[in-house]
Amino acid sequence: MRGVMKTLNLKKVCTLLGTRDIPGSEKELKILCTRITELVQLNGEKWVEESRQKLLDEWTYIVRQGVIS
Repeated sequence: MRGVMKTLNLKKVCTLLGTRDIPGSEKELKILCTRITELVQLNGEKWVEESRQKLLDEWTYIVRQGVIS
């Protein structure tokens, strides 16, 4: 069983997603960091990098729809 990974910071998340232009409030971006950390733990950094456009599209949708309150 894998150990619990420390949550990635926003700088690392931006690096994995290939952009600093990520929408969201401070609270939303903190949640994004937690989610990306979980995805890295489950699938690896390479998968996150390969899936970055899909992840960014989904995140933009979530922020625009106000899913996180």
